Amino acid sequence: MDTNSGKRYAEALTLQIKVELTERGMTQKDLAEAVGIGRPAMNHYMMGHKSMPMPTFFAVAEAFGLSPRELMERAEARIARPEARTA
Repeated sequence: MDTNSGKRYAEALTLQIKVELTERGMTQKDLAEAVGIGRPAMNHYMMGHKSMPMPTFFAVAEAFGLSPRELMERAEARIARPEARTA
């Protein structure tokens, strides 16, 4: 995977997390609390300033009631479908 692919995946995952938050009526603060991290750390991940560690990613998926695979598949679908990138 080249650098651009990695960046696209990270952006798609961030967008998917935002969609999941909206669908559940949650805020980043709610998610940070559910995951057990501070809101500033969650904000850094969501803004792309820091990469989300795998344990945090797994906890995020769990907070949404999803498996990590389901969350990643939803993000990957955003890469595959150009119209879904901005949803």
